[in-house]
Amino acid sequence: MKYVDRITPVFRLGLFLLVLVVLASAVLLRSAHADVARFLWGAGAETMSYPGAPSEPARVLQLNGIRVSFRTQTIPASLDEVLLHYESLCTGPNAGLAEQLSMQSVRSKDAGHVACLDMGDAPRDLGSLADRFLRFSATGDLGALGALRYMRARRVPGMPVDHTFVLTVWADSAFDLFRMLPTDGADAGGSDVAAVPRPRGSQRVLSAWESGSPSGLVVYRVPHESAAELESFYRSELSANGWTIIERHPSESVVIDDIRTLSAERGNRTITVLARPGEPSATVLSILISEPS
Repeated sequence: MKYVDRITPVFRLGLFLLVLVVLASAVLLRSAHADVARFLWGAGAETMSYPGAPSEPARVLQLNGIRVSFRTQTIPASLDEVLLHYESLCTGPNAGLAEQLSMQSVRSKDAGHVACLDMGDAPRDLGSLADRFLRFSATGDLGALGALRYMRARRVPGMPVDHTFVLTVWADSAFDLFRMLPTDGADAGGSDVAAVPRPRGSQRVLSAWESGSPSGLVVYRVPHESAAELESFYRSELSANGWTIIERHPSESVVIDDIRTLSAERGNRTITVLARPGEPSATVLSILISEPS
């Protein structure tokens, strides 16, 4: 049973990757006018760049304490061409069972994504694949299975020639899923927002910060607290710690699609707190922090 429990994170990888892309996109949008850190990290930087597209530097996201690189490009090619290119990177010319098991490709009319674990030049037979899973089960390092490769693409509308916006994500170093995914009530890896309190009994499930940028996102699971109670908690705690609540009318609650939103500022820092009902008797709390670079 313990072996099965340790293998389980592999099958949650698809959900994790979708969350990762949302986080990377959010960080990118919040820091669009910041100085770009020019990280060209490992083989993935070249592999994940679309050939012939305008050169863009890679950037690094600290996701639950793990370094993940990402890049955005607008490519003068159709969505189908782009997806086929990244599918071919994942499978290679002689795709076997290992490649088929490690790749996921999904597409619609206007968007799509490709995800895989790049196994490099290592043997691809079933015995070797089993050895990889055993090493992963012992260490939690996804790199024992292969290097993480992910891309998400969407068609750019309103242009006379096909263009596609692409977000690519990769990791070439240690990628400890056991540390990254929260278990048994313990916090996931990463860090909290400095000088911002967290509710008692909360569990950190996601932490995302772009390297070299003061902006980030932290997500908590808060049992036995409603979204309204968390809003009240942050109104009180932030005000007591020198933050100024941003609102049109005093004590006005902003609720959109069951998500309660509260924003505050202190100096040049801005914080946004979002609380929404999650699983029974628990609330999902997200805290976004931004600061000009």
